[in-house]
Formats: sequence, C-alpha cells, structure tokens
Amino acid sequence: MRTVTKIEHPKLDISIFLRENKYIVKIVLDQYEQVFRLKATDVSGMDDMEKMINKEFLEKVWMRFVDMGKDFGVAFRQINTL
Repeated sequence: MRTVTKIEHPKLDISIFLRENKYIVKIVLDQYEQVFRLKATDVSGMDDMEKMINKEFLEKVWMRFVDMGKDFGVAFRQINTL
C-alpha cells in the first residue's frame, strides 16, 4: 500500500492510499478510525478524491466518531460493572 497524500486537518489524521487500483481513505481520531475504499477507475484522479473530502463529508465523519465513542463507552462500562 502506497501513501498518496495526507490532508491537513486540525483534529483528524486523513490519509489517502493507493493499493491494487483502489483508493483508500483512512481517517483517524484517537483510537477510532474510519476507512473508505473506492475503485481508482471510478474517479478521474487525486483531484476528485480530495474534492470528496469536503467540509460536509468531514462533519458527518466527525459525528460518526462521536457515535463510535458513545457506543464503545457503553460497551466498556457494561463489562466493568459486572
């Protein structure tokens, strides 16, 4: 897997990789990560990939991280209250 680019963000670690003709967008916040895969033939190149990672998309990603943290917290508390 080859790192194509990293996108600057104040709180998220955003990387785009290329592997076996697929772009892989990896977004990390603390111990949580989200990964999106897209065939390289479905976009015209890196410009399209970077356009997809816009403010609206990242707001939804952020809210998903919030939900992930809540879900994990509930699961963690359940095993530690037994």
